[in-house]
Amino acid sequence: MIRILIIGGGIAGLLTAWKLKNESVLVFDRKRELGKRCTGIISHNTFSKLGISKEFVDSEFKYIVFHFSKFSFEVKTNVLRLNRVKLEKYLGENLNVKKSVNVKAIENKVVVGVEKYEGRVIDASGWKGKAKWVKAIEYLTEPINCDKIHVFFDIKNPAGFSWIVPLDYGTLVGALSYTDPKPFIPKIDKKILEIHGGAIPRTKPVYKIGIGDSLGLIKTFTGGGIFSIGEMLDTIPKVIYENDLTLHKIKFEKLKREINKQNIITTVLEKSWGIILPIAFRILKDKTININEEFDFHSLLFRTRL
Repeated sequence: MIRILIIGGGIAGLLTAWKLKNESVLVFDRKRELGKRCTGIISHNTFSKLGISKEFVDSEFKYIVFHFSKFSFEVKTNVLRLNRVKLEKYLGENLNVKKSVNVKAIENKVVVGVEKYEGRVIDASGWKGKAKWVKAIEYLTEPINCDKIHVFFDIKNPAGFSWIVPLDYGTLVGALSYTDPKPFIPKIDKKILEIHGGAIPRTKPVYKIGIGDSLGLIKTFTGGGIFSIGEMLDTIPKVIYENDLTLHKIKFEKLKREINKQNIITTVLEKSWGIILPIAFRILKDKTININEEFDFHSLLFRTRL
């Protein structure tokens, strides 16, 4: 049995540990409680790569409506809302996780205070390099009567956006922005039950033996790291059992190219937001676009302008 040491008890580390659960796996995390609150919208294709039960899916959506000023259009798609808190708490309860610890990795060792653990080390912690940080805040409110996701854009929020995601037990209402996101949160007449938020790094990916945000494989516009986790999960067994990094590096490079492309598009959009946004929405006004694969709206905006 192989000893595997995973640094980070977020979704990347826990899913990696779950995939390798037949081995001797130990997960280290600095937090006292597991389970991140976030919007968690992913495609069915990404979900299928996570290797988990549908009991962790809150809702499924066929339409996303995009709004700017008086214009709107629909994307017909196939996405779902993953309940990360429920999933991560379940995985944490069924895996060997050391919480509230600060660790230091040295080659094939993990040091926790005076204790040392030896094994194959996988970095599934957060991003630690340079980044342009985006602020995000999200409310959980009382439920609304709706079955579509709504996304809103504002001329005063370059390359940012806000959203309404209806769930059976409540509604996720939030925004992200380089500045204070609160002014961009959509107004709905419902009681706020919970508030959460954080900062999302827009990065240039850097290779290491790891998975998730530690590699910088974070979708530029949404902060979505679950997509890259789904893509990288199947590469981990080859790293562990055969010490073969080939597939891991190939998948990383493919995702890195996509993230870097999104970074370029972001820069262009930020500089021309007031021009591209109105033109794109006038072109797409009242249309319905069919997109079944994983897609990025800002890239769609850019392609529409071109």
